[in-house]
Amino acid sequence: MLLSLVLVSGCKTTKTEVISIPQVPQDIVQRMMTHPQIDKAWDEVPEFTRDALKTISDQAAQLELKNIDN
Repeated sequence: MLLSLVLVSGCKTTKTEVISIPQVPQDIVQRMMTHPQIDKAWDEVPEFTRDALKTISDQAAQLELKNIDN
């Protein structure tokens, strides 16, 4: 009985951490498209490059919407 009281009284909640949403430059995809090595990326791994740029664009848009909603 004493052990269960010690265990119960020893439990406490932790405070919730606030997650900050990073600021994403609106021109991030354009900046990537003008990177000096973008041509090499398109030549060597076009599918990966296309997917990476689309993912970055989608994530930037979602973060921007979250920033607007807050």
